[in-house]
Amino acid sequence: MASTTDRDILSDSVKPVNYDISLYDLEYQGDFNYKGSVKIDLEIRPQEPTNISYHETSRRVTFSFAKEISSSKQVVLEIEFTGTMNNNMAGFYRSKYKPAVKPSKSVPKEGDDHLMFSTQFESCSAREAFPCFDEPNLKASFDFSIEVPEDLVALSNMPEKGVKGSKKGLKLLAWAFGDLEYVEEFTKRKYNGKPMPVRVYTTKGLKEQARFGLKNANEVVDYFSEVRYTQLAVIFKN
Repeated sequence: MASTTDRDILSDSVKPVNYDISLYDLEYQGDFNYKGSVKIDLEIRPQEPTNISYHETSRRVTFSFAKEISSSKQVVLEIEFTGTMNNNMAGFYRSKYKPAVKPSKSVPKEGDDHLMFSTQFESCSAREAFPCFDEPNLKASFDFSIEVPEDLVALSNMPEKGVKGSKKGLKLLAWAFGDLEYVEEFTKRKYNGKPMPVRVYTTKGLKEQARFGLKNANEVVDYFSEVRYTQLAVIFKN
């Protein structure tokens, strides 16, 4: 762990390059647990072994090894883990709602309420969903997969499997699933030669309430692409 004048940050001796995250065996009642695995491609600078430690307050673990790790760009750290879809609006969490129309058969319930699931990783809550280097300056690309019932919709801001996205900080990684539907329009500006689809998702029966947000989302995407001379890519996966 490295120190700055006002905070502790992770050492720069290990840098994540790509995460391959897989979530499965999700429990839709009881403790709402799930299982997962993550493979992290790492770049490692030469370093001496350190002692194993876990800091409860900061939720950080330090690994130790039997011998010094030499510099390498071909190291993979693989971890199997369990997590909880909590109700704290942090990490990977569940949200309650009352359906506006008859819900799909697989929609989970908690009492009289129905559930959808999503993520909130700011400012340091990604570590509550999966093991990671949870600091915004340690950017990486991500591959993500999740097992959900066929009649629910799963979303991620990562490209489809097999296409590597641009490097992102963990705060920009996101996923969600539930009994969802969307409204869609296309940007006026062209991106890579064609207009880009922009969608706003809601729970079923409420998508028409998203029209105002959709209109503004399209304009915001085009506006910031123009003023910053960059092309924003918003990619959702069903």
